[in-house]
Amino acid sequence: MELAFIRFIESLASALAVGLLLAPRLIDENGQRFKPAIALLALLRFLLGFVFIVVTARGIIPEGRPFDFDAVLTFSLATTVGRAFLATQLLALAFAGLAAARLFASIQPLDIAALVAGGLVLAATSVTGHAIDDSFTWWTQASFLLHTLAGLTWIGGLIGLVWWMFTGRDKPPEVAARLAERWSTIAKVAIALVFATGLVMAWENVSSFANLLATPYGRLLSLKLLLLAAAMLAALALALYLNRRPAGEFDFGWYGRVGAAEAAAAVGLLFIAGWIAVITPASHETDLYWPLPFRLSWAATWGYVGMKLPWTDVPGWYLAPAWSGLAALVFSVFGAALWLVPRARPWRRFATPAALTLAALGVVSSFATVAYPDTYADPAVDYTAESVARGQKDFAENCVACHGATGEGNGEMAKTLKVPPADLTAPHVGNHTIGDIFHWLTFGGTSGVMPGFKDVLDSDDRWDLINFLLMMSYSNRARFIGATPMVQWLIAPDFQLVDPEDKITTLYGLRGVPTLVSFARCNAAGADETQLDESLAIAAQTAKAAGAHHVTVYQGGCPAATLGRQPTHARAVEAAYSVINRYPNEIPTTEIAEAHYLIDRSGYVRARFRHFAEGDVQAPQLASDVAALAKEPFVIISLHSH
Repeated sequence: MELAFIRFIESLASALAVGLLLAPRLIDENGQRFKPAIALLALLRFLLGFVFIVVTARGIIPEGRPFDFDAVLTFSLATTVGRAFLATQLLALAFAGLAAARLFASIQPLDIAALVAGGLVLAATSVTGHAIDDSFTWWTQASFLLHTLAGLTWIGGLIGLVWWMFTGRDKPPEVAARLAERWSTIAKVAIALVFATGLVMAWENVSSFANLLATPYGRLLSLKLLLLAAAMLAALALALYLNRRPAGEFDFGWYGRVGAAEAAAAVGLLFIAGWIAVITPASHETDLYWPLPFRLSWAATWGYVGMKLPWTDVPGWYLAPAWSGLAALVFSVFGAALWLVPRARPWRRFATPAALTLAALGVVSSFATVAYPDTYADPAVDYTAESVARGQKDFAENCVACHGATGEGNGEMAKTLKVPPADLTAPHVGNHTIGDIFHWLTFGGTSGVMPGFKDVLDSDDRWDLINFLLMMSYSNRARFIGATPMVQWLIAPDFQLVDPEDKITTLYGLRGVPTLVSFARCNAAGADETQLDESLAIAAQTAKAAGAHHVTVYQGGCPAATLGRQPTHARAVEAAYSVINRYPNEIPTTEIAEAHYLIDRSGYVRARFRHFAEGDVQAPQLASDVAALAKEPFVIISLHSH
């Protein structure tokens, strides 16, 4: 909050200084009465910049290290953040110097130079916020600069205009009207830039509509949008007045008061913007809290075809969306009929808005599904093979009795329960958010039958279990993975591995090139060692010739010549991938005798080969698949995008 307040004051000071510089120039006025204020505001901005550097450094430098002048100097000169602050301070110094020079000289070039320097200070304000993140694209960073320049110019110019109105009542009405009209044009351009660049910034810093309500950053941004809407309503009133103003008249008092209301909303908006600039962006936030008891979801309502109305056999129609959608249609038709039926026209002024409002509520409710405070929670544990293996163990210890060993809801206790356990391999699991599942594991299921596990499994254990459930929810379809690449739907769990040069990397780090992951148990009872060695050699040679990475997860004495990159925890990787290593009519096991998974450039499991033999079609098929996948676009995916 301390940083936010300092940032707010320094931004307001520089914005007001620029606004007081700009307003008189719009009507070729010398603005003599504003010069002392502009100089003081520019000096205040320069001094507050040093305070901002010190407070920021104090928050970054570890507590164990001495915090003195040398520490602040090192921070300022040796870090990207510090150098960015110093650069803005040089601009602020130039602005303060030019503003002070205007006290002693009244020449147009000096005024223009001061205005340009002030504009640069406004634009550079973003450099001391999230724009300093060098992971952003150049157009995103440019959006930050334009956003702060346009926004602060609008706020400062608006306050300057109000100041002019309250102190310039002795001016001719036409002069005031000309100033207001010219300022209105500048404000429209500035607000258009604020909207356009704000969308780009929101895309980077928020990333989803849910984050607007589920994160502190998003909630502050929502409040900022409300204040902007209030300011726009006041601006609309001012614009209407200018269009309807009687010639030769200008109501200084009314225009100043409404302008002050717009400025008050703008100042509140600026404070929120300063606060947002020093907290974690919503897209990087891990502590998400959803405040509403519902959320809107196509997948969980109209997109879910697993339920239907009890008296029909039409899939995809089930009670809540069907009736809510029908109600929305009825209200829409009623609202339209009021305009078509002559006798109903006297009522349309009030009834049509009411009918359309009810129709909108019907549409919204048809997409509504239950939500919890944890609904949009981000996983605290990465989607890795090691995590899946741990979750598999927790599932066996706590969930098998009801859900069964395969997760299909057929455990020993299933028939004794009043509500049957869910089939965790069914596609409906993917219609819930990861946070929903975490909530049920923590507090119990909605039916009241499944207990909560918060006293049995800690938070990380529950996230491990969720990673296992995500894999298992697709295990039914995974049984039918063949040699031909399928649609992208199953993300390969990540795991750490060592490459031939003994460098540590991960499966996820190999993206960009197709990867073949080969599993083999060369010490398995009953295994034909000769055939297995031949199969592994063919897999290794084909992958190498096709230009694919090769990762080998071997147990026992497999041939050293076929080894590729190897996992650091082979048993955990084998156990995790055994979840999807299922074939029809085969009993699931945590061991993989032999299997070869082809993973595309983006990280999806696309094909599986059970065994290679000399002269069969499997090796040519693998080479063909690698060539096809290499041509597909590379897509950056989230490891939790199930």
